[in-house]
Amino acid sequence: MRLKNYLLAAPLLLLLSCSQDIQIVELTNPGFGVTASSINATDEGVDIPVLMKTDDVIKGMQFTLTWDPGVSQVLKPSLTASNSGFTISSSEGGKGEMKVLIFSMTGEVFNTSDPNIMTIPVRIINPDAPTFALAFKNAIFAGPSAVAYEIPVHHANMKINR
Repeated sequence: MRLKNYLLAAPLLLLLSCSQDIQIVELTNPGFGVTASSINATDEGVDIPVLMKTDDVIKGMQFTLTWDPGVSQVLKPSLTASNSGFTISSSEGGKGEMKVLIFSMTGEVFNTSDPNIMTIPVRIINPDAPTFALAFKNAIFAGPSAVAYEIPVHHANMKINR
């Protein structure tokens, strides 16, 4: 009887241990960042979605992206169609750091009805790297009259799928 119980429990434990590789990350409200838990290592690269949830009026933001340049290449972020009235200014990003400033010359407000506000193009260049980490450092979210909002930031630490 015990042997039968062990035989029934073994596949369940195996399934549970395999399922721990994929984590479901929820973005808080307010919140900003990446909720994906894995990235595909394709030759052409992938676009990582960046989400923002907030009830505050956001008119601009700035942050510094950091990553390991020995693991990946990161290109200039692009906004989704619902926030096309904004301009993105960014530094080159060749050494694992990119300063990003997002603003509107016409006074637009971020549309957060869809939390997916932008994507960041990434290409994994190290075939042996097990994970890819992307951090949003010194993030500032600005509202009307240059009011700064505190919004929790969720950095990315993703498993690389091959």
